[in-house]
Parts: sequence; structure tokens; C-alpha cells
Amino acid sequence: MGDKPISFRDKDGNFVSAADVWNAEKLEELFNKLNPKRKLRLEREKLAASSEN
Repeated sequence: MGDKPISFRDKDGNFVSAADVWNAEKLEELFNKLNPKRKLRLEREKLAASSEN
């Protein structure tokens, strides 16, 4: 498991690292749920960046 912090147990009771549980897709979903305006801000920043180029 290397230097990943252990923080969860799977259905069999084995330790699972947080890095294995929280992938980028799940983190994105969590951040958008906790901060609904985040998605709008990211879209606005993306449009601003693409219009500058």
C-alpha cells in the first residue's frame, strides 16, 4: 500500500486506502454537491480561458 493513508475498510473488513476509494470522478461529484455554484464557476473560467486564446 505504500505511503497511502489507511482510512476505510471494505466489505470484507480489509483496510482500503483513501486514495483508492476517492478517485477523481467521486471527488468531483462530492465537490459539486457541497458547492453547487462550483460547476458554474468552472464553466465560466473555462469559457474565459478559451476566449483569451
